[in-house]
Amino acid sequence: MPSLHIVEIVGAVPSDEAPDEACPLATASDRLGATRLVERLVERQGKGGNVRFTVVCPADGPYAERLRDLGADTVVVAMPDDPPWHAIQVLIGLIRNKQAAVLHAHLPNAHRLAGLAGGITRTPVLATVQGVQLDMPDLEVHRLIASQLSVVTEASYFHALGLGLSPDRISLDPFNAEDDGEEAAQSLDAIGQRLRQLAAPTESRGAAQARSLAQPLAQEIIVPSATASTPPVAIVAVLDELEPSPARASGFKA
Repeated sequence: MPSLHIVEIVGAVPSDEAPDEACPLATASDRLGATRLVERLVERQGKGGNVRFTVVCPADGPYAERLRDLGADTVVVAMPDDPPWHAIQVLIGLIRNKQAAVLHAHLPNAHRLAGLAGGITRTPVLATVQGVQLDMPDLEVHRLIASQLSVVTEASYFHALGLGLSPDRISLDPFNAEDDGEEAAQSLDAIGQRLRQLAAPTESRGAAQARSLAQPLAQEIIVPSATASTPPVAIVAVLDELEPSPARASGFKA
């Protein structure tokens, strides 16, 4: 069974490694929560070899080294609030060439980058939101690409519901950067399970897109009119690949 490849995109490194100005949309507390969560998630979920991680972060240093020691690959790319084209290209190249199954973003700048690259490549995105409320960038990306959200406080969970977000796209996964107890472990496991579910859709994204293009032709092909000629072989092949039909198979034989 091939391993699941999760790309963690964290928009900052710990405050003692870089000044707060490097990530102005995030407080020092949010930065600590995001970086600790990624570190613990890699440590906990990366055991056993069934999950492999690549962490995209904005600077090299002790934090990136700790992640490497835990077995994660690390990619360093600039991550300002407005993602540069180079960063988008780097993440798209990583997704396509390393068969990334799901993106997990932390902090608003990372969510923006993940949203753009995930939208272009049709890769599912989960964003973990630190703090007691949703920031506008997180809300904008969520509504633009329908990303999934994980929030760490009840206040941010109810704030999201109050803004009209659908409950089936948000989960409450409490996390305290200073707590290594059972509740934190349960949250990490819940996040890991959610990432696995997002990475294994019931229908591939390519098949879903092809179905939406081909489906309007399905009825016409299944019940052809008296004057209709044999439907194009390519259309029949696409529909049979998406959903093999005995009726079509028997109805279109020469």
